[in-house]
Amino acid sequence: MSRASEAYNALTLAMDENAPACRDDARFIADDQKADELAPICRTCPLFDLCATYGDLERPKAGVWAGKKYRTNNPKAGK
Repeated sequence: MSRASEAYNALTLAMDENAPACRDDARFIADDQKADELAPICRTCPLFDLCATYGDLERPKAGVWAGKKYRTNNPKAGK
């Protein structure tokens, strides 16, 4: 199992105990959303560290992870 897979498993297990701040908030998966607008919400999340670890290891192609967008079709879209 890769480190990214292990980090994702840890994150999903933790979500059983603590609801992430982004749960049911479509802005976190919107392609045109700027991460810097969501970062303050992420910083208050009890799962921030686990989410950041997963994001840094996996560099997901979509969504905002711990206040960051890792890949985007438009390099000028939110960081």
